[in-house]
Amino acid sequence: MRYGLKVNPATWDEASEWAATAEDVGFDALWTGDNIRHPRDPSTPVHAGPELLAAWAATTTRISVGLLIANVVFRSPMLLAKQAVTLDHISAGRFQLGVGAGMWPTDHAMGGVPPWPAKERSARLDEFVRIVDRLLSGDASDHDGAYYSYHDAAMSPAPVQQRIPLIVAANASASLEVVAGYADAWVTFAGQAAEEDFYHASIQRMRALDRLCLERDREPGTVRRILLAYGSLQPWSGADALPRLTERYRDIGFDEIVCYAPKPDERGTFEKAVSRLKV
Repeated sequence: MRYGLKVNPATWDEASEWAATAEDVGFDALWTGDNIRHPRDPSTPVHAGPELLAAWAATTTRISVGLLIANVVFRSPMLLAKQAVTLDHISAGRFQLGVGAGMWPTDHAMGGVPPWPAKERSARLDEFVRIVDRLLSGDASDHDGAYYSYHDAAMSPAPVQQRIPLIVAANASASLEVVAGYADAWVTFAGQAAEEDFYHASIQRMRALDRLCLERDREPGTVRRILLAYGSLQPWSGADALPRLTERYRDIGFDEIVCYAPKPDERGTFEKAVSRLKV
């Protein structure tokens, strides 16, 4: 099992401290989000994800850095692809790019984007990911789509990595089709679901993703399966919480768990858990 740490810091000092901790402890990846405000509490500090990642990329040496997840509500696929290449260069090939369809009404409101019906949200994610995939592969030919268009594009320089890992967030069937078609990895999270309900839903989504891959003559094992421990999944709630999550979700096919940085009252549990697991 691989482990990632997701940090939404209030200050650069906090961001820098967690980056150093993640590298020292041995986490495989360091992640941040892509919201332009906290969805419930506007007084909570929120920093721009790509800029924070650029700073982490320049001040770390070993750990992978990534955006989990780039929000299509207010992102341009062309701009995001260029940002991804730049972050890949700053990190010397340690960058990973997550993409998702967005879910918070506040993202639409603050971004000045009218809310989308579910069908349009899925269609936008599909087109967005297809564009990013082709651009990162070096194909900058013109595109006139249902939702996005560009002409006279160029993708120079090329990424440092032969392929920047492209991760797609998906729970719905239509989004899982995007994963099977274009993504290197799939990420899912419980949201408001109870842990037991999410666990059984994850088994069904695993099977659906395997089937969709096979329909495309793709080996299902080529898609990494990432669990974002969020909502009812609380890895720092007790000494056995992360080991339990690891065993339970590894057994159904996940190969990576991304945990949020612990709250102050969880720090002791965090230190014991990561030491015991030798992540």
